[in-house]
Amino acid sequence: MNGKRFCAHRGLSALTPENTLPAFASALALGADEIEFDVRLTKDGQLIVSHDNTLERISNGSGKLCDHTLAELRELNVGIKRGWEVPFCTPEEVFSAFANRIIFNIHLKEHGDGGYLIRELVRIADKYQACESIYFAGSPSELEWMQRIAPGIPRVAIQLPKDTLGIYEAAKEFDCFGVQFWLGMFDEELIRRMHGDNIRCNLFYADTYEDYDKYFGMGIDTLLTNRMDLASRWKFTKNIQKF
Repeated sequence: MNGKRFCAHRGLSALTPENTLPAFASALALGADEIEFDVRLTKDGQLIVSHDNTLERISNGSGKLCDHTLAELRELNVGIKRGWEVPFCTPEEVFSAFANRIIFNIHLKEHGDGGYLIRELVRIADKYQACESIYFAGSPSELEWMQRIAPGIPRVAIQLPKDTLGIYEAAKEFDCFGVQFWLGMFDEELIRRMHGDNIRCNLFYADTYEDYDKYFGMGIDTLLTNRMDLASRWKFTKNIQKF
């Protein structure tokens, strides 16, 4: 995972329904180095790809995602806000379509009883022989479970505003290969400190040519972007200019 990289945040999420197979396929076609997606548990203990635990913003459903079974959720349309007809997808479907074709940055929103969600993700990754092309990302509460249950899967630390443990401390405590900053929660000194310990730095997020220049110039290694279409054009231009 060397060099400057683009990670398509929830796929091509600015132009297609986020966290769906079309969003991931579009990002792959546009030359993304990674795709990022979020995993949650349904009422009946199945894994589903979704950032939100509420349904109103992302679908024609209502209420909490965790109060619905997978079969019930599959009846919903997560493309309705963009005029699409697209169902929720499962992590297994993402692996089936894209495993080993692109790196997966998998954001764990929860771990499940006894780390069930993590165990299931590892089982799926093993099934598709994809353990070497994925990594898990999460806040300290999830990193602890990742380290315990899936020590062989690389980890990236995320510091949420409510977390009391700093991101550098979390990366060291949970032996992370990288961190994922939020805008406004890092500076160049912190990036240098991370790099001094061979810790890669992701940033959520950047969606303009100016910000691609700015944050890569500051030392960020991987930029999460909702506009892989713009990132693809930027990469093409910079390649010509020997970036």
